[in-house]
Order: sequence, then structure tokens, then C-alpha cells
Amino acid sequence: MNDLLIRIKLFFNPGYLFLAYPSPDVTLMPYLLIFFGILLILAIVSSVALKKNRKKPVKALWRHLATWLWWSSIIGFLLLFFRYEGVYFLSMRFILLAWILAIIIWGSWILVYYKKGYQKFLAEYAKQKDKEKYIPRKSRN
Repeated sequence: MNDLLIRIKLFFNPGYLFLAYPSPDVTLMPYLLIFFGILLILAIVSSVALKKNRKKPVKALWRHLATWLWWSSIIGFLLLFFRYEGVYFLSMRFILLAWILAIIIWGSWILVYYKKGYQKFLAEYAKQKDKEKYIPRKSRN
């Protein structure tokens, strides 16, 4: 228990977070590789779903998800690569921590969009489709 408190204090030490040339942490590397790998697989699945859906509201939601997942996984893998290779400044612990926080904030923004904006967008789309029923179409002559 005492060792855990020391590690927590060390983690929040600015000298530890902003060390320009940290040693590669192989203890967390497999877990982060799995995490970013799952994000990459989900990005591929969401891109396929984006291509298959023709409806505008559903396509907009899949576009948000696909963009989030692609950027999250690719930049995450790049940061892990920089960390493993020991690239000066780009392997700082703070950058990886900031990127994981950015992923969480970006994902929560998409969730808020789904809860609020998407439902409104869906209602507007249904109204528009309702109005299009009564608009005469161009003849095929």
C-alpha cells in the first residue's frame, strides 16, 4: 500500500511527467497496444458501416465515430512508437497522458452530440422527408 502511494506521488510529479527522454515503459505497453488496437478495429468497422448506410442522419453519426476512432488509434500508435524508440520530446509521458485525455473528451463530445444534437437532426430529417412527398418531381422525358 505504501508503494502505491509513492508511485501515485511520483506520477503527479512534474519532473516525472515532463521528462524529455523517459525510458520505454514496457509494463504498460502491451495494455496500451491492446487498447489502441481495439480502437483501430472499431475504426475499420465504423468505416464499413459508414459506407453501407445511405440515410443522412445515421451516416453523420457513423462519420463522427469513424473520424474519432481513426485519429485516436493512429496517433496513439505513433505515440507508443515514439515512446518505444525513445524519441526526444515526443516520448514524454505527458503527451501520451494528454492524448488519452483528449480521446476521452472527444468521445464524450460525440456522446453529448448523440444525446442532444443527433435527436434534433433526426427530427428535422424526418420533417424534410415528409415535405418531399408533396414536392412534384421532374419528369423523365
